[in-house]
Amino acid sequence: MNAFALISLISFVVCLLLGTYVYIKEVRYTFKNELAKYFVLTCLSFALSWALIEFGYRTASSFEAAFFWSKLNVAWYIVISLILHFTLILTNNVKLLRNKLTYFLIYGPTIIFVVVDIETTLLLTDPIKAEWGWMFGIPENPITYGISSTWAICTIIFSLIICIEHIRNTQQIYKRKQVKLATLGLLLPAIVGFHTEYLFPIMNIKVPELVVPSLTIGLIIIWHSIWHHSSLEKKHKYNIIQKEVDSFIKTTASYFKNMN
Repeated sequence: MNAFALISLISFVVCLLLGTYVYIKEVRYTFKNELAKYFVLTCLSFALSWALIEFGYRTASSFEAAFFWSKLNVAWYIVISLILHFTLILTNNVKLLRNKLTYFLIYGPTIIFVVVDIETTLLLTDPIKAEWGWMFGIPENPITYGISSTWAICTIIFSLIICIEHIRNTQQIYKRKQVKLATLGLLLPAIVGFHTEYLFPIMNIKVPELVVPSLTIGLIIIWHSIWHHSSLEKKHKYNIIQKEVDSFIKTTASYFKNMN
């Protein structure tokens, strides 16, 4: 197993555990937490339809095996859509989320790209053997590949713009800190993905795809900003309230003791 395949495997395990953990802690007993639900869907979809499959074709021992794994990778488009949907919930874009057209714009391109990828070789061709395992083949005319990649990049950029606008407009300091960290979690895979999934392939430069580890780190940052950081804040507030209550009880007890 090469190092890049191991990274894909670790990313799969981490995202699977992260999604399961948030499900147990935030979704299992109440399905009203929309933010947690879509974070879980994003983590599990990413783990199963991207990280695990990338591990599969990077460790494939033959062209047939690599071709099989590469054809399974069509579901990665839905991860991009889920990230945008999650961002809209995170930034409280209620108006957009109530509009049915929004869901068509979020998931419509995903359905089109999945169908085209399954039925044709317009987006990806046969896998190519590389030093780090196998990699996707890019069509000689990369226009259609460029369209799908541009859509993915623009979707992430739009998610970042939504986050930045929310940071500028929100008056809640705590919420602003959350979205700032979440923006960092999205920015990292956006930069890496632009180079390794879009720019370098179009320039015919062969490098290993690194979106999987970068997005894994990004999801960890987002989780930390929303739930782990939030739980620490809740504990801190609880401790402050507890101290105030203890102080009040002691003061009251001392007052009645002095009366006696």
